[in-house]
Amino acid sequence: MNRKIGVILSYILMVFEVLSTLLLTPFIIRTLGDSEYGVYKLSAAIVAYLLLLDLGVGNAVTRYVAKYRAQGNTLMCRRFLGITTIYYSAIAALCLVVGVVLIFLYPTAFATGLSQDEIALGQRLLSITIINTAVTLGSVGFKNAIIAYERFDVSRGMSIIMIIIRIACTFGALKLGFGSIGIVSVNLMMTVITNVFFALFVIFKLKLKPIFRGITSSLVKEVAVYSSFILIQMIATQINACADQILLGMFVEASAVIIAVYSVGQQITQYFQSIGSSVTGVLMPGVVKLVESKATPKQLCDEMIRIGRLILMVLGLIWSGFLVFGRQFITLWVGAEKLDAYWVTMILMTAHLFILTEAIGTQILWSMNEHKEQSILKISIVVVNVFLTIALIQWNPLYGATIGTFISLMLGDIGVMNLIFVKKIKIKLSTYYLGLFKGIIPSMLIAIAAGFGFSFIGLSGWIGLGVNVLVVVAVYLIAMSLFGMNRYEKDLIFGMIKKVFRRPSHKKA
Repeated sequence: MNRKIGVILSYILMVFEVLSTLLLTPFIIRTLGDSEYGVYKLSAAIVAYLLLLDLGVGNAVTRYVAKYRAQGNTLMCRRFLGITTIYYSAIAALCLVVGVVLIFLYPTAFATGLSQDEIALGQRLLSITIINTAVTLGSVGFKNAIIAYERFDVSRGMSIIMIIIRIACTFGALKLGFGSIGIVSVNLMMTVITNVFFALFVIFKLKLKPIFRGITSSLVKEVAVYSSFILIQMIATQINACADQILLGMFVEASAVIIAVYSVGQQITQYFQSIGSSVTGVLMPGVVKLVESKATPKQLCDEMIRIGRLILMVLGLIWSGFLVFGRQFITLWVGAEKLDAYWVTMILMTAHLFILTEAIGTQILWSMNEHKEQSILKISIVVVNVFLTIALIQWNPLYGATIGTFISLMLGDIGVMNLIFVKKIKIKLSTYYLGLFKGIIPSMLIAIAAGFGFSFIGLSGWIGLGVNVLVVVAVYLIAMSLFGMNRYEKDLIFGMIKKVFRRPSHKKA
């Protein structure tokens, strides 16, 4: 299955994910209340760090299985899957052990920010989510093997089905009064079902039954070196994603409500990230093939511009619309009392607008196995984030945490990354940015101006918001079609539209 189909299915998955958030989040907040919702999000942030036990091997599965598949070496695919099966089984067990320690330390770590009842709830939530994480880690090898084989119909299709079931089950659990415990229990059930299916599909459909003989120490060493630097990047990303809630819980009194507001803004940002990564998530196998074919720096730069522009077209529209009508959306969605989440969202979303458009460059570095310096430099910037956030939350807990993360992201994921791209991929930044922004930035500015102008009409409610958003979308699409898109992009997008609306021809016998 080619990358175009994978991208389409990824965006369908993203639509379902966004819809699930729009439908469930207001209901969850109203049902749980700000305090329980804050504890629920804090526990999720803590457990997210356990995913670092992957140690970067999940990315290695995609890279190496895709490489061996391109070489037609099924035996090595099975051997590599054998290595990862042993590894992830051990990691799942380690996750449970670490989880027990975290549960024990929870009351001490959050004595300042949480009440005794909130601490007790947090420990119960942590227990279930730790088991969920162990199941997730235990099956990473099988899931990423499906991606390496470019079977996006299976990986994305199963995820879509599970989202639909999760929405129904979560709604039912909350209606029955199970609260946040019900939510994490539903998540655990969905995780088990999904990952058992993935394992069975790899073994019986792809015929990739793991084998444990013939595994050489040189291969294990190569994978370990590759994965260790991926791990450093994962640590950097995870700290930036979750540090704010944890630092608020540790250093700010009565922080559960503040965490709830921050979590609303971060959740919107996470789905903004999901939209951008829906494209890059299916690119790794194709990028491996491009690098293996000895592509020139110009070809790699052109690929970065081509993919980056497609991502920026989508994200630029979302960013522009939220800039103009984000306050109205948050007020309708979760209530005016959480309106501060607008600025959390805009600050974090602005950083990720740049990060996500350049994500294909990281995929290229991984494929080239030239990501060592990138990893070391990024983790050093993250240290700055932690200390900067601790200092800034003394000034203003909510905005201080947000600004600290923004500065860290811009320094590490943009500044440092650009230096690495120049050195390793040998791109010219002037050529890259001119190619990336040409036509798109003017279209965004025109759409923003039209949106602010139209907002003076004062349409209210969900219908009014829908009309406002449609105006921004219409102006943006017109501007993009007139001067924003190049010939390749017009052929790609209009070609897809024609295929959707083309009527099948019926030839006479």
